[in-house]
Amino acid sequence: MGLTKLQRKLLKEYIIKNVEQNPHNIAKLTAENFGITKQAVNRHMKQLKADSIISSEGSGRAIVYKLQSTKHYFKLEVSSNLDEDVIWREKVKPVLPLLKEDIIHICNYGFTEMFNNVIEHSESKDVEIQIEYDALKVKFWIFDSGIGIFNKIQKVFKLEDPRYAILELTKGKLTTDPEKHTGEGIFFTSRMFDKFIIFSEKLYFSGHKNDDWLLEDNKKITKGTVVCMEINRGSSLKMKDIFNEYTSSSSDDYGFSRTIVPVKLLQLEGENLISRSQAKRLITRFEHFKEVVLDFEGIKLIGQPFADEIFRVFQGQHLQVHLIPVNANEEIRNTIKHVLAKN
Repeated sequence: MGLTKLQRKLLKEYIIKNVEQNPHNIAKLTAENFGITKQAVNRHMKQLKADSIISSEGSGRAIVYKLQSTKHYFKLEVSSNLDEDVIWREKVKPVLPLLKEDIIHICNYGFTEMFNNVIEHSESKDVEIQIEYDALKVKFWIFDSGIGIFNKIQKVFKLEDPRYAILELTKGKLTTDPEKHTGEGIFFTSRMFDKFIIFSEKLYFSGHKNDDWLLEDNKKITKGTVVCMEINRGSSLKMKDIFNEYTSSSSDDYGFSRTIVPVKLLQLEGENLISRSQAKRLITRFEHFKEVVLDFEGIKLIGQPFADEIFRVFQGQHLQVHLIPVNANEEIRNTIKHVLAKN
Protein backbone atom coordinates (compact mmCIF):
# COMPACT_ATOMS: atom_id res chain seq x y z
CA MET A 1 0.00 0.00 0.00
CA GLY A 2 1.36 3.40 -0.98
CA LEU A 3 2.02 6.33 1.30
CA THR A 4 -0.67 8.85 2.10
CA LYS A 5 -0.33 12.47 1.01
CA LEU A 6 0.73 13.47 4.55
CA GLN A 7 3.30 10.65 4.71
CA ARG A 8 4.79 11.73 1.37
CA LYS A 9 5.05 15.29 2.66
CA LEU A 10 6.75 14.12 5.86
CA LEU A 11 9.12 11.88 3.89
CA LYS A 12 10.13 14.79 1.67
CA GLU A 13 10.72 17.02 4.71
CA TYR A 14 12.77 14.28 6.37
CA ILE A 15 15.08 13.97 3.37
CA ILE A 16 15.53 17.75 3.11
CA LYS A 17 16.33 18.10 6.83
CA ASN A 18 18.74 15.17 7.01
CA VAL A 19 20.50 14.88 3.65
CA GLU A 20 23.34 17.27 4.54
CA GLN A 21 24.31 15.23 7.63
CA ASN A 22 23.84 11.91 5.82
CA PRO A 23 24.86 12.42 2.17
CA HIS A 24 25.89 8.78 1.61
CA ASN A 25 23.07 6.88 3.33
CA ILE A 26 20.07 9.20 3.32
CA ALA A 27 17.99 6.70 1.32
CA LYS A 28 18.69 3.89 3.80
CA LEU A 29 17.89 6.08 6.83
CA THR A 30 14.66 7.31 5.26
CA ALA A 31 13.57 3.77 4.41
CA GLU A 32 14.17 2.64 8.00
CA ASN A 33 12.40 5.68 9.45
CA PHE A 34 9.24 5.26 7.31
CA GLY A 35 9.20 1.45 7.13
CA ILE A 36 9.39 1.27 3.35
CA THR A 37 11.90 -0.13 0.88
CA LYS A 38 14.99 1.74 -0.24
CA GLN A 39 13.71 1.43 -3.82
CA ALA A 40 10.53 3.28 -2.83
CA VAL A 41 12.60 6.05 -1.24
CA ASN A 42 14.69 6.34 -4.39
CA ARG A 43 11.54 7.08 -6.41
CA HIS A 44 10.79 10.02 -4.11
CA MET A 45 14.39 11.20 -4.30
CA LYS A 46 14.25 11.07 -8.08
CA GLN A 47 11.29 13.44 -7.92
CA LEU A 48 13.18 15.77 -5.55
CA LYS A 49 16.00 15.84 -8.10
CA ALA A 50 13.55 16.61 -10.89
CA ASP A 51 12.20 19.49 -8.79
CA SER A 52 15.80 20.80 -8.31
CA ILE A 53 15.58 20.37 -4.54
CA ILE A 54 18.42 17.87 -4.22
CA SER A 55 21.28 16.84 -6.49
CA SER A 56 23.68 13.92 -6.58
CA GLU A 57 27.23 13.05 -7.58
CA GLY A 58 28.66 9.64 -8.43
CA SER A 59 26.71 6.45 -8.97
CA GLY A 60 25.90 3.13 -7.34
CA ARG A 61 27.19 2.75 -3.80
CA ALA A 62 29.40 5.81 -4.22
CA ILE A 63 26.51 8.17 -4.88
CA VAL A 64 26.40 11.29 -2.70
CA TYR A 65 23.32 13.48 -2.27
CA LYS A 66 23.08 17.11 -1.22
CA LEU A 67 20.63 19.97 -1.24
CA GLN A 68 20.77 21.90 -4.49
CA SER A 69 21.70 25.49 -3.80
CA THR A 70 21.32 28.72 -5.71
CA LYS A 71 23.91 31.49 -5.41
CA HIS A 72 23.90 35.16 -6.35
CA TYR A 73 26.95 37.39 -6.11
CA PHE A 74 27.64 41.05 -6.72
CA LYS A 75 30.28 43.64 -5.85
CA LEU A 76 29.68 47.33 -5.21
CA GLU A 77 31.80 50.41 -4.67
CA VAL A 78 31.27 51.96 -1.24
CA SER A 79 30.29 55.63 -1.42
CA SER A 80 28.09 58.17 0.33
CA ASN A 81 25.44 57.49 -2.33
CA LEU A 82 25.14 53.82 -1.41
CA ASP A 83 21.95 53.14 0.58
CA GLU A 84 21.31 49.79 2.26
CA ASP A 85 17.53 49.93 1.79
CA VAL A 86 17.92 50.49 -1.94
CA ILE A 87 20.36 47.59 -2.28
CA TRP A 88 17.96 45.37 -0.36
CA ARG A 89 14.98 46.40 -2.47
CA GLU A 90 16.66 46.36 -5.89
CA LYS A 91 19.31 43.63 -5.63
CA VAL A 92 18.75 41.33 -2.66
CA LYS A 93 15.03 40.77 -2.17
CA PRO A 94 14.32 40.07 -5.89
CA VAL A 95 16.70 37.07 -5.93
CA LEU A 96 15.43 35.44 -2.72
CA PRO A 97 13.13 32.41 -2.85
CA LEU A 98 9.56 32.51 -1.62
CA LEU A 99 9.79 33.00 2.15
CA LYS A 100 7.38 33.53 5.01
CA GLU A 101 6.73 37.18 5.82
CA ASP A 102 8.40 36.89 9.25
CA ILE A 103 11.55 35.43 7.67
CA ILE A 104 11.63 38.21 5.08
CA HIS A 105 11.44 40.79 7.88
CA ILE A 106 14.37 39.16 9.69
CA CYS A 107 16.44 38.95 6.50
CA ASN A 108 15.65 42.59 5.73
CA TYR A 109 16.67 43.73 9.21
CA GLY A 110 19.88 41.68 9.34
CA PHE A 111 21.09 42.49 5.85
CA THR A 112 20.45 46.24 6.02
CA GLU A 113 22.02 46.55 9.48
CA MET A 114 25.19 44.68 8.50
CA PHE A 115 25.42 46.40 5.11
CA ASN A 116 25.06 49.80 6.79
CA ASN A 117 28.01 48.92 9.05
CA VAL A 118 30.14 48.51 5.95
CA ILE A 119 29.03 51.87 4.54
CA GLU A 120 29.48 53.90 7.71
CA HIS A 121 32.13 52.12 9.78
CA SER A 122 34.37 49.80 7.75
CA GLU A 123 36.43 52.40 5.83
CA SER A 124 36.34 49.92 2.92
CA LYS A 125 36.40 50.97 -0.72
CA ASP A 126 34.15 48.15 -1.86
CA VAL A 127 31.76 45.50 -0.59
CA GLU A 128 30.96 42.03 -1.89
CA ILE A 129 27.66 40.27 -1.26
CA GLN A 130 26.80 36.61 -1.72
CA ILE A 131 23.31 35.19 -1.25
CA GLU A 132 22.90 31.44 -1.09
CA TYR A 133 19.78 29.39 -0.48
CA ASP A 134 18.43 25.88 -0.72
CA ALA A 135 15.23 24.14 0.37
CA LEU A 136 16.28 24.33 4.03
CA LYS A 137 18.01 27.66 4.67
CA VAL A 138 18.99 31.12 3.42
CA LYS A 139 22.52 32.44 3.92
CA PHE A 140 24.00 35.92 3.45
CA TRP A 141 27.72 36.74 3.17
CA ILE A 142 28.97 40.35 3.33
CA PHE A 143 32.69 40.97 2.66
CA ASP A 144 34.61 44.21 3.04
CA SER A 145 38.32 45.08 2.88
CA GLY A 146 38.32 47.81 5.52
CA ILE A 147 39.89 48.36 8.93
CA GLY A 148 38.29 45.30 10.54
CA ILE A 149 35.43 45.46 13.03
CA PHE A 150 37.36 44.23 16.08
CA ASN A 151 40.31 46.53 15.39
CA LYS A 152 37.92 49.47 14.96
CA ILE A 153 36.17 48.83 18.27
CA GLN A 154 39.47 48.26 20.07
CA LYS A 155 40.82 51.55 18.75
CA VAL A 156 37.75 53.68 19.52
CA PHE A 157 37.17 52.28 23.02
CA LYS A 158 40.87 51.93 23.86
CA LEU A 159 40.62 48.23 24.70
CA GLU A 160 43.72 46.26 25.65
CA ASP A 161 42.93 43.37 23.31
CA PRO A 162 40.69 43.10 20.22
CA ARG A 163 39.03 40.05 21.79
CA TYR A 164 37.46 42.34 24.38
CA ALA A 165 35.61 43.96 21.46
CA ILE A 166 33.61 40.77 21.11
CA LEU A 167 32.62 40.85 24.77
CA GLU A 168 31.35 44.40 24.28
CA LEU A 169 29.40 43.42 21.16
CA THR A 170 27.57 40.67 23.05
CA LYS A 171 26.37 43.21 25.62
CA GLY A 172 24.72 45.40 22.98
CA LYS A 173 24.34 49.19 22.82
CA LEU A 174 27.88 49.44 21.44
CA THR A 175 28.60 51.89 18.63
CA THR A 176 31.60 53.84 17.43
CA ASP A 177 29.24 56.60 16.24
CA PRO A 178 26.63 57.22 18.98
CA GLU A 179 25.18 60.29 17.25
CA LYS A 180 23.98 58.15 14.33
CA HIS A 181 23.58 54.67 15.81
CA THR A 182 22.17 52.97 18.90
CA GLY A 183 24.57 50.01 18.76
CA GLU A 184 21.75 47.47 18.57
CA GLY A 185 22.22 46.14 15.02
CA ILE A 186 24.78 43.39 15.58
CA PHE A 187 23.27 42.45 18.94
CA PHE A 188 19.78 41.78 17.60
CA THR A 189 20.89 40.39 14.24
CA SER A 190 23.04 37.77 15.98
CA ARG A 191 20.00 36.64 17.96
CA MET A 192 17.51 36.58 15.08
CA PHE A 193 19.52 34.30 12.82
CA ASP A 194 20.19 30.61 13.47
CA LYS A 195 23.88 31.22 12.76
CA PHE A 196 25.81 34.47 12.92
CA ILE A 197 29.56 34.59 12.25
CA ILE A 198 32.13 37.38 12.02
CA PHE A 199 35.66 36.82 10.67
CA SER A 200 38.17 39.64 11.00
CA GLU A 201 41.95 39.59 11.07
CA LYS A 202 42.91 36.63 13.30
CA LEU A 203 39.59 36.34 15.11
CA TYR A 204 36.56 34.18 14.43
CA PHE A 205 33.39 34.86 16.39
CA SER A 206 30.15 32.97 16.14
CA GLY A 207 26.90 33.14 18.01
CA HIS A 208 23.25 32.42 17.55
CA LYS A 209 19.88 33.12 19.03
CA ASN A 210 20.41 30.68 21.91
CA ASP A 211 23.35 32.72 23.21
CA ASP A 212 25.93 29.99 22.63
CA TRP A 213 28.97 32.12 21.85
CA LEU A 214 32.32 31.00 20.52
CA LEU A 215 35.50 33.02 20.24
CA GLU A 216 38.71 31.59 18.84
CA ASP A 217 41.72 32.38 16.70
CA ASN A 218 41.07 32.22 12.99
CA LYS A 219 43.26 29.75 11.09
CA LYS A 220 44.14 32.39 8.54
CA ILE A 221 44.17 36.15 8.53
CA THR A 222 41.01 37.67 7.08
CA LYS A 223 41.53 41.18 5.75
CA GLY A 224 38.70 43.51 6.61
CA THR A 225 35.50 41.89 7.91
CA VAL A 226 33.36 38.99 6.77
CA VAL A 227 29.84 38.57 8.16
CA CYS A 228 27.76 35.44 7.59
CA MET A 229 24.08 35.15 8.54
CA GLU A 230 22.02 31.99 8.14
CA ILE A 231 18.36 31.30 8.90
CA ASN A 232 16.19 28.23 8.49
CA ARG A 233 13.37 28.79 6.01
CA GLY A 234 10.99 27.02 8.37
CA SER A 235 11.89 29.12 11.41
CA SER A 236 8.93 30.20 13.53
CA LEU A 237 10.86 33.13 15.02
CA LYS A 238 9.39 36.62 14.92
CA MET A 239 11.34 39.86 15.28
CA LYS A 240 9.04 41.12 18.01
CA ASP A 241 9.79 38.03 20.11
CA ILE A 242 13.52 38.82 20.10
CA PHE A 243 12.94 42.49 20.92
CA ASN A 244 10.57 41.50 23.75
CA GLU A 245 13.12 39.03 25.14
CA TYR A 246 15.53 41.86 25.79
CA THR A 247 13.03 44.14 27.46
CA SER A 248 13.41 43.97 31.23
CA SER A 249 10.50 42.40 33.09
CA SER A 250 10.57 45.42 35.40
CA SER A 251 10.67 47.93 32.55
CA ASP A 252 7.66 49.87 31.32
CA ASP A 253 9.36 51.63 28.42
CA TYR A 254 9.57 48.56 26.10
CA GLY A 255 13.12 49.53 25.13
CA PHE A 256 16.34 47.51 24.96
CA SER A 257 16.86 47.32 28.72
CA ARG A 258 17.91 43.70 29.31
CA THR A 259 21.06 41.94 28.16
CA ILE A 260 22.71 38.56 28.61
CA VAL A 261 26.50 38.54 28.99
CA PRO A 262 28.52 35.31 28.52
CA VAL A 263 31.21 35.76 31.18
CA LYS A 264 33.47 33.20 29.47
CA LEU A 265 34.27 35.75 26.75
CA LEU A 266 36.23 37.68 29.38
CA GLN A 267 38.72 34.84 29.68
CA LEU A 268 41.80 35.06 27.49
CA GLU A 269 43.80 31.85 27.08
CA GLY A 270 41.64 30.31 29.81
CA GLU A 271 42.88 32.64 32.55
CA ASN A 272 41.07 32.60 35.89
CA LEU A 273 38.76 35.50 36.73
CA ILE A 274 40.28 36.79 39.95
CA SER A 275 41.01 40.52 39.88
CA ARG A 276 39.02 43.74 40.18
CA SER A 277 40.43 44.97 36.88
CA GLN A 278 38.89 41.96 35.13
CA ALA A 279 35.58 42.66 36.83
CA LYS A 280 35.72 46.30 35.72
CA ARG A 281 36.14 45.18 32.10
CA LEU A 282 33.08 42.96 32.47
CA ILE A 283 30.79 45.60 34.02
CA THR A 284 31.68 48.32 31.51
CA ARG A 285 28.42 49.92 30.28
CA PHE A 286 26.19 47.78 32.55
CA GLU A 287 24.68 51.05 33.81
CA HIS A 288 22.93 51.43 30.43
CA PHE A 289 20.67 48.45 31.24
CA LYS A 290 18.00 47.78 33.84
CA GLU A 291 18.66 44.05 33.90
CA VAL A 292 21.95 42.22 33.23
CA VAL A 293 22.00 38.42 33.15
CA LEU A 294 25.54 37.16 33.87
CA ASP A 295 25.94 33.71 32.31
CA PHE A 296 28.69 31.77 34.12
CA GLU A 297 28.46 28.75 31.82
CA GLY A 298 31.95 27.29 31.40
CA ILE A 299 33.43 29.20 34.37
CA LYS A 300 34.79 26.99 37.18
CA LEU A 301 35.67 29.64 39.75
CA ILE A 302 35.95 33.36 40.38
CA GLY A 303 38.06 35.27 42.89
CA GLN A 304 36.63 37.21 45.79
CA PRO A 305 37.99 40.55 44.46
CA PHE A 306 36.29 39.83 41.11
CA ALA A 307 32.97 38.99 42.76
CA ASP A 308 33.19 41.89 45.22
CA GLU A 309 33.72 44.47 42.46
CA ILE A 310 30.63 43.26 40.60
CA PHE A 311 28.10 42.21 43.21
CA ARG A 312 28.91 44.57 46.08
CA VAL A 313 30.75 47.64 44.73
CA PHE A 314 29.06 48.06 41.33
CA GLN A 315 25.67 46.90 42.56
CA GLY A 316 25.86 49.25 45.53
CA GLN A 317 26.58 52.19 43.23
CA HIS A 318 23.94 51.24 40.63
CA LEU A 319 20.85 50.10 42.48
CA GLN A 320 18.76 50.62 39.34
CA VAL A 321 20.60 47.75 37.61
CA HIS A 322 19.40 44.26 38.47
CA LEU A 323 22.27 41.72 38.23
CA ILE A 324 21.19 38.11 37.70
CA PRO A 325 23.86 35.36 37.79
CA VAL A 326 22.88 32.13 35.99
CA ASN A 327 24.59 28.79 35.31
CA ALA A 328 26.95 29.37 38.26
CA ASN A 329 28.33 26.32 40.04
CA GLU A 330 28.24 25.95 43.83
CA GLU A 331 31.72 27.41 44.32
CA ILE A 332 30.84 30.57 42.38
CA ARG A 333 27.52 30.94 44.21
CA ASN A 334 29.31 30.66 47.56
CA THR A 335 31.88 33.29 46.53
CA ILE A 336 29.08 35.70 45.62
CA LYS A 337 27.28 35.01 48.90
CA HIS A 338 30.51 35.65 50.80
CA VAL A 339 31.07 39.13 49.33
CA LEU A 340 27.42 40.07 49.76
CA ALA A 341 27.66 39.16 53.44
CA LYS A 342 29.98 42.15 53.88
CA ASN A 343 27.07 44.56 53.34
